[in-house]
Amino acid sequence: MFLSRAGEWMGASLEWRTVLQRLAELAVPVLADGCAVDILSDAGCLERVAAAHREPQKVSLVQELFRVAPVDLRAPGGIAEALRTGRPTAMPQEQEGARSDVIQQLGFQSGFVIPLLARGRVLGTLSLLRADSGAGFGDTDLEVALELARRASLSLDNALLYEEARTAQAYSERLQNVTAALCRAATAEDVARVVVHDGLQAMGAARGSVAELSADGCLHLLSCFGYLSEWMNAFEGRNIQGVPVLVRTAERREAQWFQRLEDLLPVAGIAANDIVMMGEGARAVLPLVTDQGVLGFVGLVWNAPRVFTPQEKAFLEALAQQCSQALERAALYGTLRERGERLHHALQMGKEAEERLFFLLEASRALAEHLDDVEWTLEHVARVAASSVASSCLVELVGPDGSLRCVASAHQEPSRDASVLQALGGEGALSLSRECFLTGEPRFVPDVDAALCERMAASDGHRSLLEALRPASLLAVPVRTRGRTLGVITLGTSLPQRPLAMSDVAMMEELARRVAVALENASLYRDAQAAVRLRDEFLSVASHELKTPLTSLKLQHGLIDRALGPESRARVVPRLSTAMRQVQRLASLVDHLLDVSRVSLGRLTMEPTEVDLGQAVRDAVERMEEVFTVAGCVVRVDIPEPLLGRWDALRLDQVLVNLLTNAAKYGAGRPVQVSATEIDSELVRLSVRDEGIGIAATDLPRLFGRFERAVSERHYGGLGLGLYISRQIVEAMGGRIDVQSREGEGSVFTVHLPRGPT
Repeated sequence: MFLSRAGEWMGASLEWRTVLQRLAELAVPVLADGCAVDILSDAGCLERVAAAHREPQKVSLVQELFRVAPVDLRAPGGIAEALRTGRPTAMPQEQEGARSDVIQQLGFQSGFVIPLLARGRVLGTLSLLRADSGAGFGDTDLEVALELARRASLSLDNALLYEEARTAQAYSERLQNVTAALCRAATAEDVARVVVHDGLQAMGAARGSVAELSADGCLHLLSCFGYLSEWMNAFEGRNIQGVPVLVRTAERREAQWFQRLEDLLPVAGIAANDIVMMGEGARAVLPLVTDQGVLGFVGLVWNAPRVFTPQEKAFLEALAQQCSQALERAALYGTLRERGERLHHALQMGKEAEERLFFLLEASRALAEHLDDVEWTLEHVARVAASSVASSCLVELVGPDGSLRCVASAHQEPSRDASVLQALGGEGALSLSRECFLTGEPRFVPDVDAALCERMAASDGHRSLLEALRPASLLAVPVRTRGRTLGVITLGTSLPQRPLAMSDVAMMEELARRVAVALENASLYRDAQAAVRLRDEFLSVASHELKTPLTSLKLQHGLIDRALGPESRARVVPRLSTAMRQVQRLASLVDHLLDVSRVSLGRLTMEPTEVDLGQAVRDAVERMEEVFTVAGCVVRVDIPEPLLGRWDALRLDQVLVNLLTNAAKYGAGRPVQVSATEIDSELVRLSVRDEGIGIAATDLPRLFGRFERAVSERHYGGLGLGLYISRQIVEAMGGRIDVQSREGEGSVFTVHLPRGPT
């Protein structure tokens, strides 16, 4: 009955200290007058955890008995022997000493020690003491005590297992929380803070630290607690070769556990006084190990000696492993972040370079395409600059009086363009622009503040301009050519746009060079246009003036021909014919010059009438019969049917004569073939083929240009205007003219003409 009640009572709790206290209270007074329960710790130390006495006021004496005379585990008999052998043993009689005095106060005359056994190991002892010298422990008492001890051992083992499980669960949950927090840590410092705050401080240590090991073996303190700043400063940057305990930890790649200060001193490598100042308790040093090597160390210091349980060691080693992996991830994140930042910077630089290139290309295109309107071009360039690489742009050129005047301005907000020009008014350039103009050197202000704006504002107009521009950075570059400064281009950026950089200076210098070239080209273009107009006017006037005497000369030749008698005709006619041909040639040249001037001035007009192309070809060939006879060319015309269309008859005849004349001139002595055919109801084709000297492939692209020739002027003469005029006439009638030729094999000129409305 007693044993059943005792088993239920002890089994009702899973707290092992409670179980052992109930064991002591059960044993008194049923089995003994006094009872003590001693437990052997993991470090091999004995601890009295429960006591009971028939007289409650004497319980403290039972505890005092353990304190005044600790058990020598190597002594024979008693508690020490029961712990060593795992068998019950009698309590020896104390003859003298403090222990004997306490036993006499308690009145104990005999005692028995029973080991508490579970799963093959001794957990502690149950000591039973009796005051009656005549009442020893019989077999029945011993049997009951052994059974009670057996049941107590089972309850104690269950309670210890439960406590271990609960401790393991707590460690596991804490490790999970640390792991979750480490997953969010992006830097080594973040990792160390998590390990210190969520891991190390929860271990009850007085001090702790996480240090990173550099490639040269020096320490970098990432995070710590409990240390003085002087110690941390001395620790930072220290090489581990001067700290043997760290060298041993790194070489062995395993944790070092020191239960008391005396265990650490031989391998510390730190002054003993410094170590003692941090306490005489236990120490632990754990390496942070990965496949790449030892990344650093975790250190812990307790104020008192302690025995590290397997669970504590496992938790701290797992924590160190998690810290190692997190530091490795943080290093990888740092590398990726650095690469990402470099890539972002490169992309940003590439984007900015692309913007600059696009700006230069767009500005160059505008500068090249509009030589006749420089001010429009500069306004366009300013608008492109203000919309891409800057917030505002001013272009100022030197006026007739030698001062700068604004010819173009633009702002990202188009509504501000007018306010910028109005702010400039008659005040002239900003001091920055004037300085750039006078020195001929760029002026770059990367950071414009209010004080600088005030210094640059020489007048109210300038102050209004700066308020309109709101610049955060300014850049002025000179427009120079042939040692002369033609003007200044000023760029400004406003927040939130990026400020100007040195790369923008190089870009704007290149733009200024292109603007200078464009201004020079525009000046040359205006001069050339004036010269061309003067030349065309001269040709037009000269052609008209020459036609009058030539017409009179033709009439005189006709009168002379009719006035010749039979006797003088034989002598005069050959010379008269030569003179008439030369006059006719001169008239043709004058007509060509007149046509060139008409084309240049846009005065070449067409008067279309209904014309038969076949008949026009036959008439032209018939008129030029003498020319072909002199050249020794046989002309064959292949036009089987009438080809009607609406063309200018005189201009069409001019084209035919030019093509036939070229065929006779360059195909002398060889046959000439003229053909025409209908392509469709809207288009006809005319071809003139000769078998003469042909045209080189390199000369074909320029053959229809003005004053262009593919042969020597010395051998063939002419002004090089026939084909140019023919092309202008054909294109004026809506057609086109092409040539196919190979040197030494002749040429084929093909004219395509639309018929026009019939």
